This record gives sequence, structure tokens and C-alpha cells, in this order.
Amino acid sequence: PAWIREAFDVMEAKGMGDDFTRAVEWWTVIERQYGWRTSSKGLGTEHRPPEVSHWLRVLRRNLQRTPAIACETQYRTAWWCWWSGLQPSWRTQDGAERPVMAGEGPWHQLESPGKNGLVIVLLSLMWWREVATDSTLPDWHAAAADVRWV
Repeated sequence: PAWIREAFDVMEAKGMGDDFTRAVEWWTVIERQYGWRTSSKGLGTEHRPPEVSHWLRVLRRNLQRTPAIACETQYRTAWWCWWSGLQPSWRTQDGAERPVMAGEGPWHQLESPGKNGLVIVLLSLMWWREVATDSTLPDWHAAAADVRWV
């Protein structure tokens, strides 16, 4: 579908490193497995950064338009809380309450194909990278690696 091609092209063109690129590639594989359909339910919204909610309501029609992220630290904290909350219960968390890349089990909480699913996580990760500083970039890389692992 055109929306997948457009999202893929926008994210791939950013050249944000191997983990992010692999996560985007795996996302297309997952969407193909879902038959390119869009689920009526989206991912959970608890702790979702307000910038993501704003983009979904106002800017969504144009992938080139990104939400303004006034405070990267607040965005990063909200992003991790949101992402951690989307994980299945079998995924353990580290001392910072972030998912550990280990374990196995069903992924029902993340089964939301289409425009309201993992593409939103990937786009939100892309926006974070665009405002990340040298001191927060390692944290962004950890997030990209975790999304890739999923």
C-alpha cells in the first residue's frame, strides 16, 4: 500500500543507523504477514508522549511534518514509559523500568497492524532522534535496539 511505501521511504531516508533501519525493515515484514490490513484498535495510549498524540490528531496526513518537541528529556521519559507499557507481561524490566531484551512469549499487546500500530512507534522514535543531543543519543540507540529486538 502507498502509506507503507511512504512511511518506509521517509524513515529509511533518515539514515539513523543499523538498529533503526532493521526495525523499519522488520516492520514491513510484519505488515506483510498481517496482509497489509489496518486494525480497528491501535496501540495503548497510556504515557504516550503528547507530541505523538498531537501528530496523530493534527499532522498525520503529512509524514514530512513532525511534531515540535520542546523538551527532549520529557519526550524521552514519556517515550520510554509508553514503550515499556506496551510490552507483554513476560518481558522483564531493568532497574530503570525499561524492557530487557530477553525472554519469549506472545506479543498480543503489540498486535495492531496498519496505520495505528508499530509505524507510530517507529515514527516517534525517528522524531526523538532528530532532537537527541550527544548526551542522550546513547539512550536513543538503546531504544532503537529494543524496538528492533521486538
